[in-house]
Amino acid sequence: MTAGIHETVRVSRTYRATVEAAFDAWINPQKLAKWFGPKGYRAEVLDHEPQLGGHWRFRMIGDDGEAFHHFGTFVEISPPRRLVFTWASENQVEGWRDEDGNPTLVTVDFTTVEDGVEVGVTHERLQSDLARRGLTAGWGGGLEALGEFLAAEA
Repeated sequence: MTAGIHETVRVSRTYRATVEAAFDAWINPQKLAKWFGPKGYRAEVLDHEPQLGGHWRFRMIGDDGEAFHHFGTFVEISPPRRLVFTWASENQVEGWRDEDGNPTLVTVDFTTVEDGVEVGVTHERLQSDLARRGLTAGWGGGLEALGEFLAAEA
């Protein structure tokens, strides 16, 4: 990938839920562990401090038993409208850090719409098309799981 060029993932879904319920599903570690990740994976929340400068760390475990550790720091928390956090992986996947080797950036926006809430995820600073494609599928699958969780909680 050419230096200075960044890949970005953008996915969103709309749910019949309140903005507050959707936001809480992201910041409450017990709720987060019930839905986070695409089909075929489950999340173990190892650390989750949803405050400015707070850290998070998850172990994503595939149905095949393979585990991946992801971690980062919260850089913006604006309840119930926005979460922004850094993202890195201990099992580094090509392109999952920016061109200087720093963690990438994830922004989650929660917008009230006529039928409920739209949750949009933007993952920036990726350095490969492979990372962009993988994370598009991952975030899309995760948002599907969030929808199932919110429907069950209603």
